[in-house]
Amino acid sequence: MNEPASDTTLNNKILHDAALEGDFETLKHVIDRGARVDSRDQDGRTALMLASFNGYTNIIRLLLDEGADIHLKDNYGRTSLMFAASGLFPEAVELLLESGADPDVIDKDEHFTALMFAASEGHLPVVKILVRYKADPNLRDVDGDDALTFARNNGHTDVVTYLQTVSK
Repeated sequence: MNEPASDTTLNNKILHDAALEGDFETLKHVIDRGARVDSRDQDGRTALMLASFNGYTNIIRLLLDEGADIHLKDNYGRTSLMFAASGLFPEAVELLLESGADPDVIDKDEHFTALMFAASEGHLPVVKILVRYKADPNLRDVDGDDALTFARNNGHTDVVTYLQTVSK
């Protein structure tokens, strides 16, 4: 028997909060109670995106094991990989890539990629992982900027040096 809509809505809210906070036990409990792993919040974000934002690999792994769709995008066209790449979460980024995340997806607004997010923040370990998984360092956003430009503009010289060796 299905739970009433209000229970489902509440479970989905708890799922999102638990994913964002890294609360594995609560997340597992609400999934067992029927929360939909791909339910979305008001911005179109899923629990996988929220867990990725904070690099919670144990939560990411659980959600993927429960069938979370790694290819979903939020209202702005951002993916779980983009959220993970914006932080210094190399393990989360690698897990998502190993699970089939596409490193060259672009968002809807500015046409940013996961590599651009990582380069902009100066996260060299994440940049290296993305490149190893065939992220294209030559993709450009709507302004014509690539990951190298983002790194350079934000003073991340180690990322600039690395990207100069892999860019065409």
